[in-house]
Amino acid sequence: MVFWSNDLEMTSLAYGLLLGAVGAGLTSFGLSICASIGYTARNARELLGSKGQEVQAKVLGKELSPKDVQLPQQLPQHTDQSYAFTRTFYLVSYVFDAVRADGVTCRVEVRQRKVPSSVWKGLTEGDAVAVRCLSDEPRRCRITKAAEHETKGFMAMRLRAAVAFIFIALGIVAAVLSVLDHHVAGIILWGVVVFFSALWQLTGRRLLKALCPCFGKLSQRPWSPLFMHAGYVLCKELGKDVKPSTEPEPVLPKDVEILSFSV
Repeated sequence: MVFWSNDLEMTSLAYGLLLGAVGAGLTSFGLSICASIGYTARNARELLGSKGQEVQAKVLGKELSPKDVQLPQQLPQHTDQSYAFTRTFYLVSYVFDAVRADGVTCRVEVRQRKVPSSVWKGLTEGDAVAVRCLSDEPRRCRITKAAEHETKGFMAMRLRAAVAFIFIALGIVAAVLSVLDHHVAGIILWGVVVFFSALWQLTGRRLLKALCPCFGKLSQRPWSPLFMHAGYVLCKELGKDVKPSTEPEPVLPKDVEILSFSV
């Protein structure tokens, strides 16, 4: 009887820890999505602030991802056909000249960068568009209207915010169930993991940069499980005292495709 009781207690502890671990993973995932929204809004405010400058870019192209996707249309009311719904990303490519803070004129080409659908629909290939970039680093840039949209944070990215809320809520439910049905160790595990996850989201990048400066460029990347289509940024230094062109040519020929592989 004693051995059976101990086995039952160990089983209860194991189930509690399992629920706590699952809940911690879900909540941490939701927190990382919230952090990505915060990073996006912060970067947009930085571009629109005193550290940024506005330049005129030339739109090189527009596309949808995945390709060959038709824009949403009203579905017929009576049909026997089945429909599959996919997420569509609106991508734009553009090029501009900007004078860096050290006086060097740089030509920056951005390819296949995701923008809000409302911004994408207002763009025309070959036309000019306002772009904000950092004076110290013109490669950090964003179409002005897209940056203004992203400064709204959670209100601008409602779908991503809703997904984050669902994951956080599911994690909390799992943590509560670990206490009600099994063992208090589950919610302790959940609390510890979530605490360190939130701490990492708040201070992890600064800590990496302090420990090793080589992580500086890496820490600028948006660590988000949902961040897609950041695009490719190409830069060419034209030299000092070079007047920016109003009709800049692409850094690479348009028919040259860029393939990347990341781990």
